[in-house]
Amino acid sequence: MKYKKINQQIKEPFYTIQYLFIFVITLALVTVYHIQKELIRPKLEHLVIYSNLTERDPRVSCQFPILHPFHPSILKYVFIPKPIRCMERSYRLTYIDMNTGLLQFNSSGFEEAGYSLKSNALHCYYQEIHRPKDDDFHVEYGPQIPMVSLHEPKTDFVFVSCTNFLGLTVYSNFHAYARRKPEVRKFKNDVELGVAVLGIDSISRLNFMRQMPNSYHFITERMDGDVMYGFTKVGENTFPNVIPMLTGRSFITEHNNRFDDWPYVWKQFDGVGAATLYAEDQPEFNMFDYLAKGITSQPTLHYMRTFWLAVEQSMLYKMSSPGCLGPTPKHLIYFDYLKSFIKVYRDSPIFLFSLFNEVSHDFVNTVGVIDLDYMKFLKSTFDEGLFNRTVIFVLGDHGNRMDFIRRTKVGTIEDRMPMVTVITPEWVKDKYPSWRESLRENRMRLTSTYDIYATFRHVLSTLNNENASTAIDQGLLDAINDSNVKSHFATPSAGQSLFNPVPLFRDCNAAGIPQWICVCHEGQQKQLGPQHPYSVAASKEVIRYFNELLDDLQECAKIQLAFVEDAYLYEAPQRYDNNKVFERSVQVTFKATPGEGYFEATLGMSSKKDDSSKQQFTIIGQVFRINKYGHQADCLPRNKLAKMPILKGICYCD
Repeated sequence: MKYKKINQQIKEPFYTIQYLFIFVITLALVTVYHIQKELIRPKLEHLVIYSNLTERDPRVSCQFPILHPFHPSILKYVFIPKPIRCMERSYRLTYIDMNTGLLQFNSSGFEEAGYSLKSNALHCYYQEIHRPKDDDFHVEYGPQIPMVSLHEPKTDFVFVSCTNFLGLTVYSNFHAYARRKPEVRKFKNDVELGVAVLGIDSISRLNFMRQMPNSYHFITERMDGDVMYGFTKVGENTFPNVIPMLTGRSFITEHNNRFDDWPYVWKQFDGVGAATLYAEDQPEFNMFDYLAKGITSQPTLHYMRTFWLAVEQSMLYKMSSPGCLGPTPKHLIYFDYLKSFIKVYRDSPIFLFSLFNEVSHDFVNTVGVIDLDYMKFLKSTFDEGLFNRTVIFVLGDHGNRMDFIRRTKVGTIEDRMPMVTVITPEWVKDKYPSWRESLRENRMRLTSTYDIYATFRHVLSTLNNENASTAIDQGLLDAINDSNVKSHFATPSAGQSLFNPVPLFRDCNAAGIPQWICVCHEGQQKQLGPQHPYSVAASKEVIRYFNELLDDLQECAKIQLAFVEDAYLYEAPQRYDNNKVFERSVQVTFKATPGEGYFEATLGMSSKKDDSSKQQFTIIGQVFRINKYGHQADCLPRNKLAKMPILKGICYCD
């Protein structure tokens, strides 16, 4: 007995140590797991199937770069984003049926919430949401209509609210569904086509491949889309890239007006009886409204800005998780609305232009959160045959301009080369055989934003039986009041339809691409060290230019050079604004203070008259701020920022 007691006393410390050891090991494993999950970059490159393109046509004069999406220089900036998680603060008590368009109660939602539809425990109503006449910044709500069964609202957008027996609001929601307009005609024959632009802001082809592999695979394999590998943007941000898509002409620097009489291509589609839709989220930053006065008259038959204005003014939105409206991710609402438009007009020509902004505008990795849902949207619409009479453009307006990746050479090229894929219905290869042949040829040729407009016009020719000309219709020109604007849009377009062969010897000048954005000379540059005399002198010239702009602005601090981060010497000719050509140029990336701004600029080099051994530097084109600037220039009036957008990045309010 005494032996057993001693033996037990010996075992107790042993078991204690054993349990402690197991606990420590378990804790260590859990800790390592979470560190790996949160701090170590997931191997995205193992998740994406990438086929390298080695077959290049040597006859093409512009041998633009085709980079690997997981270039070693950017791996530290690439990761899998965390999913959007909407807090379930309320149940979905109402919905609009996608097949019938009827607003109705969700019986399962009532049961989950502990209510009974038969008991009339809740009193619900809906209100139709309208865009006020000649107002791009407010919304109007119609009268409260009691909900009792099935309802068919007259407007695309409605607000729903339910109160309990105490009169307290226990549920609210917004719904969006496109309502067919009677003025839209049906297809006249079996060869007419429409257009659907399913755009994502700030996404390059390479980042689309990295962050949206499921969508990319579906687009290129199942939908047999043609990716334009040589597609290059023509301006810095959204506005100067979208305006050429919609008008075939460059944007006008002075754009602080209401834009109403500009000759957008959707006006021409509307003129032949097509249904038109323009959709963007984030109404504060919509391209016609950011630092501007917006569009007086509603630009298209369906206009999603009205919906998002109502949403962002609501208490429901202000109490929602990021990226959500109540329990629903905002991008799902967006995709469902686009699908409802395509579905309602499945027997009619359409012109749909959409640009989804929120998940991709600021950061290079966050767009991955919509990959599966974007793919499901495409798949369901495709499988239902809703794309059978539509040419689809999956595109970005440019690549990411402000995340850390932008400070790398690969990031610079990605910014200039957005995702653009063109998808045509299967039957097009029989009715328009040259279209697919040309698309396949053009994939490896230099193309630009202007070509999107020319391709829109080519599709339009199936509706109006006219030649696929890029000349602005005289009626649209006559409607322009400002003589300078009229003259601007009367000029020829640089665009060529992607359904026709793009010339082999096309250069950036012919494609309407500014020389400081041109990618044709990539690989021919020589890297200079940050301390190289050219690097420092070129950066200081940009700083001098900044301070010259700020001379009369007492609110803004003077700018100083912090350091040069990168510089490249180009031997290829660069064209200046006044058509002066520099045989050599330098592209510099540097940091300036205050404001912690990183900038990229291209400067032409020429010998000084008094000393041929010294170089004079002249800024070519635009200077780009390539990191976020937030509200640092908010002390300046909006009209000043609108007239000189560069001030948003260089002015640092004292």
